[in-house]
Amino acid sequence: MTQQAEAYFNGKKVKPIWNKGKFSFEDKNVKFEYSESAKKQLFWDMGGIIKNRPSIYTLPSNPENEIFVDSGLIWGEDIIDLILSDRGKVVLPLRNLQGFNELDDALNFADDIAIGVDWSDRIEANHSDFTIDIVDLLHNLIKRNQTTILIYSLNGDYPYIPAGTSSNLDMYLAYLSNTNVQPSWAKEVFLFE
Repeated sequence: MTQQAEAYFNGKKVKPIWNKGKFSFEDKNVKFEYSESAKKQLFWDMGGIIKNRPSIYTLPSNPENEIFVDSGLIWGEDIIDLILSDRGKVVLPLRNLQGFNELDDALNFADDIAIGVDWSDRIEANHSDFTIDIVDLLHNLIKRNQTTILIYSLNGDYPYIPAGTSSNLDMYLAYLSNTNVQPSWAKEVFLFE
């Protein structure tokens, strides 16, 4: 099933772009307004993802619908601010964390989060702990009791994940591009508008 994904920056809707190993965005010149009509949504706070200046208060507190919020955490300990803001299920992206030690520190503050994994034709992350084989990474996350995973398809590709691994996880796939194929392991697919 396809669900809505939206990105915003400075109060405007934007389209996230992955190019040459970096995120940017295209401004849509439309004011960002939270819609309660979708039952499940994914939001990217591009100010947090690109500049480490999240604007989480753009979203309503204590939403009734199931929403995932990626504010581009740079430091694992910042997760506590996102949890306390109560804007939805916090996504802890691995892209900027400094390895498994920092991930473990962040997990000390949280138990009901999702892990975000950037994927092109491989895992895209700053630290070598996370640029391992996707199946090995998922097994490491399972050992840490992290079972909700969002794979961000940066260029329309997605990884092969064996059924034996994916059966232990709630996995979602989010496309930055217009591709909308749903692999067998994906519980749901998010598409950015």
